[in-house]
Amino acid sequence: MATANPLRVELGQRLRALREAAGVKTAAVDSDEVLGWYPGKTSKVETGTRVPGDAEIHRLGTLYGITDAQLADLKALARGARKRTRMPHVADFARSYVLLEQEAEAVDYHDAELIPAVLQAPGYARDLLSQVSHDDLEVRVAERLERGRLLSSANAPRFRAILGEAALHRQPRDRAAALEQLERLLEYCTADQADETRGLRILPFDVGLHPVVGVGFTIVRLSSPAITRVYLEGATAATYLHEPAETDVYASRFERLRALAADRGASATLLRRHIQQLEHRRRNG
Repeated sequence: MATANPLRVELGQRLRALREAAGVKTAAVDSDEVLGWYPGKTSKVETGTRVPGDAEIHRLGTLYGITDAQLADLKALARGARKRTRMPHVADFARSYVLLEQEAEAVDYHDAELIPAVLQAPGYARDLLSQVSHDDLEVRVAERLERGRLLSSANAPRFRAILGEAALHRQPRDRAAALEQLERLLEYCTADQADETRGLRILPFDVGLHPVVGVGFTIVRLSSPAITRVYLEGATAATYLHEPAETDVYASRFERLRALAADRGASATLLRRHIQQLEHRRRNG
């Protein structure tokens, strides 16, 4: 099943909300002489099938009586919606997330066991992806590693991760692959430690219960246009939350988790201890 650029969908939803708030019927938009649209085009735009040009967005803004700030936001959103994107080899329900990740200004990630795709080492990624399917395995591994290079790119998002200590144990059976993965985590944990908008923290077992036990989630933020999404992934489907009443709860609980987690220095110490233990087991069979 094809997946639309999520910014197309976002643009369509915003235009529909503005039209409805202004009390304008789709037929009135379709028949507007300045736009010169055909019957049904408004519906195509609002479902993300078509992306209007800047002049068309300007006219829609006039019809809907929006502010200059709203108009600028719509035009920025349309620029992102027009970008051509190659569909990644991931589940259909995850494609929108991967595309949003590429445009993100900031990403906050929490999971008790699963290491985020952008921090996965080759052996871990290969082992994990093979649990689902061996089809196009090396292609999918290469794409996952390419996602990881996003963090060292010129437009890298501010990426903060909080992993449960269990993630340090939930590793490939191959000890070399497990060691490679823990070293990758340590590398990210110790890079730019003065920058608190990035980095990795570990939530130790002895923290006990916390506000999001059993819930893994990712908060994705785009700056232009301003979009915040909470992504919740399951085995067969995903949920995207966008209402501030929902996203604000997850943002607040992420900050609560950061306060409970070991700081970056202590997290690095914990990672080094696990690496030493794994190296000892490798040497002693």
